[in-house]
Amino acid sequence: MMTETNWIDSEDEIKPFVARTVLAYCPGWNSSGYQVCYWDGKVFRYEGQPNDDFHTYVNAWAIFMEAD
Repeated sequence: MMTETNWIDSEDEIKPFVARTVLAYCPGWNSSGYQVCYWDGKVFRYEGQPNDDFHTYVNAWAIFMEAD
């Protein structure tokens, strides 16, 4: 069963917990426009990112609620 994803605008005051894995909507960053990442308390990051610009591409983010 598919459920609707609740996207949160990256400019919103609501931020995920530090180190919480989220899905970022980041058109222009890669070919899919999405990236699994985490919030480090200041910006969105992911392991192995090639530079420190990733966070500037994040337009929205969503928490993984459940995976089957």
